[in-house]
Amino acid sequence: MKNYKNKVAVITGAGKGIGRGIALYCAKLGMKLVLSDIQIESLNKTAEDASKLCKSVMTIQADVSIYEEVEDLAQKSFEKYGNVDLLINNAGVAKPSTVLESSLQDWNWIMGVNFFGMLHGIKAFVPSMIKSGKKGHVVNVASMGGAIEGLDSYIVSKYAAVALSESLYHDLAEAAPEIAVSIFMPGLVNTELYNAENARPKRFKTSHSGLNNNDAMKDFFQKFGFSVKETVNILFKGLEDNKLYIGPKAFKEQSPKIHDLIINHAENIINERNPKHPFDMGPTNPR
Repeated sequence: MKNYKNKVAVITGAGKGIGRGIALYCAKLGMKLVLSDIQIESLNKTAEDASKLCKSVMTIQADVSIYEEVEDLAQKSFEKYGNVDLLINNAGVAKPSTVLESSLQDWNWIMGVNFFGMLHGIKAFVPSMIKSGKKGHVVNVASMGGAIEGLDSYIVSKYAAVALSESLYHDLAEAAPEIAVSIFMPGLVNTELYNAENARPKRFKTSHSGLNNNDAMKDFFQKFGFSVKETVNILFKGLEDNKLYIGPKAFKEQSPKIHDLIINHAENIINERNPKHPFDMGPTNPR
């Protein structure tokens, strides 16, 4: 899409961080918005601010790990606007933890949001987008973590998100080439992702939930993270160029070694070579 004005954008995880930044950017473009998040207070705040920039904003609280709630989000979006032009599956969570340290509830939560939340968005929205016969764009927010060696449950979920997006890209290239697909793969962004535990539903809670060192993580994010504004600008430049993969080039500035790590990962697989340990990806350049 080159002209966004009066087009309809649906954004999950719109209450904070990248999702909020995307919502405000789309509002400035004159789009009609459907904003969703599991946390209603932050969602309403984003909607209030977006309403100052565009004429039409609808909010729907939803837990993307529950398909019925995403299906309801899609139904209400199409009922109100008749079509969805830009679907941004952005909702995501993180918990710094190794494979062995992560409980099954941790895994269910992280995969439930980061992978199944994305799959739910695709299944609930894309068939109707195809049926409309109009041009559209699906954006799945993953991470550069989805292109390097697996280190923890978060990166595992982003691997899955990248593979899902690539599969959708090939599906739509044959079934509905008028609908583009992009995978946004940012590095570290100065958001409150380190506070994701605050949004963990009770059904995913464990006795070890909420034990992260948030002060240290906050300092790390603020020191090295790209701003939300520049991150969103990177995304929309990539959308203008109709890229499938968006982010790794721009975020090389944050950690110059990231490209070598991506290449080494592929070469390790091709050559059946064990990766080096310990693993270090940076970032190395403070903002």
